[in-house]
Amino acid sequence: MLEFSLQARRRTLVVIAALSLLALGLFGRLLDLQIFHREEMVERAKADTRPRERFPIRARRGHIFDAQGRPLALSKKSYTLWVESDSFGGTPAAQAEVGRLCTAQPRDVLARLMAHQAHGTYRCAYLLDPAAVENLLQAIDDKDLTGVTTLVEPKRYYPYGEMTSPVVGFLQMAGPPQTNLSGEFHGVWGVEASYDLLLYGEDGWISGEKDPQGNPIPIGEEEVQPPVDGADITLTLDLNIQYMAYSRLVEAVQTWDARRGDILIQDPRSGAILAMAAYPSVDPNHLDACTDPSCNAILFSNPPVTLYYEPGSTMKILTLAIALEEHIVGPDTVLTYTTTNLYGVPLRNWNDQFYPEESLTEILLHSSNIGAAHVGVRIPPKVRYRYLERLGLGRSTGVDLPGEEERPFRRPGSEGWTQADQVTNSYGQGIAVTPLQLASAIGAVANGGDLMRPYIVQAIGRNGVITPTVPVLREHIFHPETCRQMTEMLSAIGDTKGPDGGPLIPGYRVALKTGTAQIPIPGTGEYEKYRTIASAVLYAPAEDPRFLILVRIEGNSLIWGEEAAVPVAASLAEFLITYLHIPPSAGAGGAP
Repeated sequence: MLEFSLQARRRTLVVIAALSLLALGLFGRLLDLQIFHREEMVERAKADTRPRERFPIRARRGHIFDAQGRPLALSKKSYTLWVESDSFGGTPAAQAEVGRLCTAQPRDVLARLMAHQAHGTYRCAYLLDPAAVENLLQAIDDKDLTGVTTLVEPKRYYPYGEMTSPVVGFLQMAGPPQTNLSGEFHGVWGVEASYDLLLYGEDGWISGEKDPQGNPIPIGEEEVQPPVDGADITLTLDLNIQYMAYSRLVEAVQTWDARRGDILIQDPRSGAILAMAAYPSVDPNHLDACTDPSCNAILFSNPPVTLYYEPGSTMKILTLAIALEEHIVGPDTVLTYTTTNLYGVPLRNWNDQFYPEESLTEILLHSSNIGAAHVGVRIPPKVRYRYLERLGLGRSTGVDLPGEEERPFRRPGSEGWTQADQVTNSYGQGIAVTPLQLASAIGAVANGGDLMRPYIVQAIGRNGVITPTVPVLREHIFHPETCRQMTEMLSAIGDTKGPDGGPLIPGYRVALKTGTAQIPIPGTGEYEKYRTIASAVLYAPAEDPRFLILVRIEGNSLIWGEEAAVPVAASLAEFLITYLHIPPSAGAGGAP
């Protein structure tokens, strides 16, 4: 009996020991999993069999501001509609609403998505109407709609529309909607394009659980990767100056029934662009209305940067400056003409008057083609064209805007060049430039000889760090004395173009040159007989320029720089003198 009791006790102890060891082992394993393999277990728990869907969280695209901090492009809150192709369904009425918002027939919504990828979730439409958003959310809550989600995303808005669109630009989908169902937008023109990567930022995402019908589970576990917002960009463009330039331009184009026009205003000291206006232009808030080819041509253009034209008499500034710099003529040189034909080119002035002798100042005052040609042919051709190349004509200016193309001009040794080019190029014919190239080159005369790189971005801000743009000197071209002499001659024009032959702007010395350019007929070697381009360039105050203005009006008829462009330039100069608080010039005629 005692032996049986001892055996039972042994068995009990063995069982207890075994259970204790098992419990200890389980505890140890639990401890191991909880402490040493916790992250692995968390990941395994996330990778369960419940369906999940990842939605992108769009980064806020950076804002674009003018020089005073006023928004030119910003992102507004917008709801977007996403459709999950595997589980899209619901009542006919709810599906019809989705189809309407997706601009497709209800039965085509799923087919349109499935035609390009078998599975996935895609952005279907922007929902700016709060009522439409509310209706969809209610349908989802009522289980009348499945496989549909609404998310809050930014949508681009341009407060000043067509007034700033050539510079600021706009966004478009990265590909056609049928293949870009994720809804990525990128800049395709203006600053939006030049600085697209900085403005775009980095998208994040949110991953959530879904029920078997494809609807998000409100209490399901979510993973979130926050987006990184894009950089904010501040332009050199001043909205007050831009408004004045654009409004004066529209008025001039309409007054003269012109085809188009553009205005460029720069600080010649730095190359900063204070205003850049073109008319006609397109409102980027309503791109859906721009459907015909002519509208698209306007949309993807910024004439001061992209448009080549023959500059006419404004080119005489550079012809005389090069001759002065090379000591081929001096400020007191008087030219006597014995012929009005050079290298087979018959010469005539715009008013058909002939001046048998002229000083350099009189050549500019008379806008004498004959005088400019006689100065131009004195400059050795290779020297002359090397200067024009150094001044950036026909070459990229390096401006931080898209659309600029190089168009090298004919020169000695190149196909088709003759001495006749040396003649006609002297007064701005047979050579093409963009307004920005010409303004930058004349800016080198205005500022004392430095060719500056034009720029439109003043500063870039990201993560609280502001990085300003540093002006870039491209090349020193002229000696200061050459520039002083040229400015004195150009100021003589400004001193006589005001009311009753007085100063253009009383109390201020203004360097001025007009231009009336013929328009070549492509491929013919001929010029239009009944259309011209009227232009004017001025900088002020002449002794220390704070701004340079180039006005260009392309007519549907014969229009002249002095009558069509000078009043616009003078009006803008008067505004800028007041706006920038510029004191009167010492010794200038007239009362300010």
